[in-house]
Amino acid sequence: MRTLSRQAVPSGVAAAGPIAPAPTATRSQTCALPPVNRYTLRELKIHNILQNPRLRHEVLFEPKLEFRPNSSGQLAEAKQRAAMQYWAVVEYEVKAVMASPTASNVATVTMLIIELREILAEMCEDSPKSEQLSQHAVDLRERIDEDCVRQQLEHGVFDAAAVMAYLASVMRVHAQPLRQSAIARLSVYIQRGRLARALRGAFDVLEAIKIDTANSSIDMYREYMRSTAVAFERSHFNMALRRQTIALEDTTVWWRRALDEARAQERQKLGLDAVFYAAARELVLDDSQPVPALFRMDDGRIQTIRRETERLAIIGMVFLAFSQFLQLVGRSVPSRSVAAEFAGANGRLDYERLAAECLQLVPEGCGVQWAESLTGNRASSSKGGARGDVGFSQLVDDLVVLAERVFGRVLAASEVAMLERTLLRAARHECPLREVVEDRVGSAICEHTNALSALNGKVRGTECEAMPASAQESLRRSMLSFLVPGLTAVSGKIHTVVTHHWHVYKAFYAAVSSSAARSKHARANGGSGRDGDSSAGSNNGETARSATSSTSSSANTISAR
Repeated sequence: MRTLSRQAVPSGVAAAGPIAPAPTATRSQTCALPPVNRYTLRELKIHNILQNPRLRHEVLFEPKLEFRPNSSGQLAEAKQRAAMQYWAVVEYEVKAVMASPTASNVATVTMLIIELREILAEMCEDSPKSEQLSQHAVDLRERIDEDCVRQQLEHGVFDAAAVMAYLASVMRVHAQPLRQSAIARLSVYIQRGRLARALRGAFDVLEAIKIDTANSSIDMYREYMRSTAVAFERSHFNMALRRQTIALEDTTVWWRRALDEARAQERQKLGLDAVFYAAARELVLDDSQPVPALFRMDDGRIQTIRRETERLAIIGMVFLAFSQFLQLVGRSVPSRSVAAEFAGANGRLDYERLAAECLQLVPEGCGVQWAESLTGNRASSSKGGARGDVGFSQLVDDLVVLAERVFGRVLAASEVAMLERTLLRAARHECPLREVVEDRVGSAICEHTNALSALNGKVRGTECEAMPASAQESLRRSMLSFLVPGLTAVSGKIHTVVTHHWHVYKAFYAAVSSSAARSKHARANGGSGRDGDSSAGSNNGETARSATSSTSSSANTISAR
């Protein structure tokens, strides 16, 4: 399930014990809005959701997209620390108000209560049942008046229990059943004299309610957002062109290079769509190519596809190298050398069972840190790398365990050393084994995505979208059939990304292609020289801008059609 991170702080972190002396940031943070406030929550309004280009784009690719509080990562930790500091300051302010209320120290508590009121009032106004709940918004603003709250706090007669009970009653109208217990705890905090904790809990509950409402809105409008995704993104792109808020130079350079390569290989006769599909597929799979700006909303998805393709190729290479090792050690693996767990019907090694085990060696989203072996230190970190890759020593250890399960005995030190050498030899870029695996993986994806493109959305279904038989047969002959499900999923993701991108930006690419053709024709008629070539190179950005100007009219024509 894919989640959209919210700029939120997990609840449940209460400031414990008295705070003395006052926190350093007391004066600077007095009257500052809390981390969760009406402005941060407005992004969860259905209107803002429907106008959010990135969210609309993600809905197209993630069938279970939903909002969740951002509770992991460095940014989330920094926000959590800031929130803890903020609420520590609030607790100090509350204690000061309870001890000796003055006109100067009640401002923060007053602001927080009014902020709670406004969040709830906006919820009532934005609710699908706004007609029935509109009176709640009016009542909230009448019953919780800012001047009245301030005066009551100054004179020490503010009834926190009554106000919190009223706010909780309105929260229950909007909250799902699973939030009711959290709402009930607010009154418990008040009864125990923990006003600061009750205020923080109220903001946490309101954020949870808003997230629940936003997720319900996404579910309600999901099909609408999917069906209008192309038109919406095309409109958003045209607006960016008019406002000149998008840089297209790198995309233009990439596309012109693809056109030149297609022309050199005489593939331009197949049509712009075929040229684009081939170039975009190569872009997605080639991690040495930077992702152009126009693919910015798919950047993370492209990186994920690249990593998964790399992972499958590594697993295939490891499997074949490990199979060679088993054959060398077991002298073609006679039946008496194979444990029953891995023995096939004929008593020999069951390679399908072995392949299933190898698939588990490198988890999804990971690679292998081959460079770890260069240190020669098997005691180094077994799982390393900033992205959580499997260390080479860990891979060797896992394969040693697997080999011992296959043979039913402990491997000798010389056999372990042989396994290491076999893996390292296979991992070299010039190794024929690695080249074969990468070629089979790339060819299977290419053939499959070509087949999906040929469907052109006319036919859908498991049988129609399965990997072509010829590609599966090529993998089978290389003992890589176990990669078919993973490669099928990768091909489907590539096709989805590329097809949607083409439908949205087709007019732009057509405009750049026409501009390039006119430039080439003009050079052919006027003669090409040193000055002309340098001028063409220096005006590349200008060509992109002129192409985008014709894109707007072309895209509007497509929309009208």
